[in-house]
Amino acid sequence: MKSTLTQDKLEEMRRHAVAEYPYECCGVVAGKVAGNEDDVLYRCTNIQNKLHAMDPRTYTRDARTAFYIDPKELMGVLKETEKKGLAIKTFYHSHPDHDAYFSEEDKRMALFDDEPVYPGANYVVISVYNKEVKRTALFAWNPDKKVFEEQTA
Repeated sequence: MKSTLTQDKLEEMRRHAVAEYPYECCGVVAGKVAGNEDDVLYRCTNIQNKLHAMDPRTYTRDARTAFYIDPKELMGVLKETEKKGLAIKTFYHSHPDHDAYFSEEDKRMALFDDEPVYPGANYVVISVYNKEVKRTALFAWNPDKKVFEEQTA
């Protein structure tokens, strides 16, 4: 699957990643399936530090190496997109001081029973070192191989 992200949406994601550094940022892009001119980017709140502080045994990592989108916020995004007739097109997050790859944790969160939780959605990972974006990678589900494959962002 080819990316339908516009350069301005990619740049907005990168700005978000730099702004949240040294913590992981996270967000969602939604829009009409048949185009990208009206896409909406939702910057989401990473509550991983809060979860880690409340229960470090369950949430062993903090927001420097993990993200967890605030569920209330995500529900709000899903309700708004449904009301407007928009599809979830992309989830994004950053990897501070790490490369842009789709980790085992990323895969685990994107799948349920070995199928995508959000069919048709792509995933963008942004590598940030010292408040500078090093690389942006896009991953899409290949239903034939049942894997996420890197695409051209």
